[in-house]
Amino acid sequence: MVDPFFDSLANALGGQLATALGTVAQGALDKVRGLLRRRGEVDSETRAALESAQTGDAGEPQIRALAERLDRVAQDDPEFGEQLRAAGAEVHHDLSATRSRVVNQNTGSVRTLVQTEQINGDITFN
Repeated sequence: MVDPFFDSLANALGGQLATALGTVAQGALDKVRGLLRRRGEVDSETRAALESAQTGDAGEPQIRALAERLDRVAQDDPEFGEQLRAAGAEVHHDLSATRSRVVNQNTGSVRTLVQTEQINGDITFN
């Protein structure tokens, strides 16, 4: 399963959700695109996935392929993954906010974190 963060980035990079982004997130998306283009100079798979997702007729398969590539690159190169996360945090935040009224931002380390929009019925935490 692809990390939802990279799924958000891929959808925004592919233009699928870019119109939902605010001004700050648009700037962040430009930074992410720049990082990926520089990476693409030495990584042909990343370059191909980015270019394919940004064509005018790109659809779900191309967006999914880019999300999977971003996830793989972040796993293989954790330093680059952190750069992507730092640059794309605002993009993910904006897209998460448009999909749901609940937005959870955690910048520290936590032991347990629960997020929900609606609970119908009882809930117990031990």
